Amino acid sequence: MKVEYRIGLILFIGLIVSVILRTYAGIVIAALGIPFYLAYIAREQNILAKSRLFDKDLFLMMGLTVFVILAFEYFADPRIGLIAMAVVIPLAIYGVDRLKAGNKS
Repeated sequence: MKVEYRIGLILFIGLIVSVILRTYAGIVIAALGIPFYLAYIAREQNILAKSRLFDKDLFLMMGLTVFVILAFEYFADPRIGLIAMAVVIPLAIYGVDRLKAGNKS
């Protein structure tokens, strides 16, 4: 199974748990499961790599997640903001990558 599918599966499981239990437990599963899985894969691919589990990008995403939760707490359910963030950010990154790839050719 490809890495993207496994990450999507972790996110999907987290969303389903969050909707069923109506708590933030599923969001915690996705928020912690994805970085831990990616760090595990990075270490598995190259044993000598000095892949740190906590880096600048992880703290940036954690800060963005806290900001979205607090922002949506005032006018809607925070889970809606997190679900929107889980869809919008990967699409935005994909779009930027496509633009960069289009400029090179």
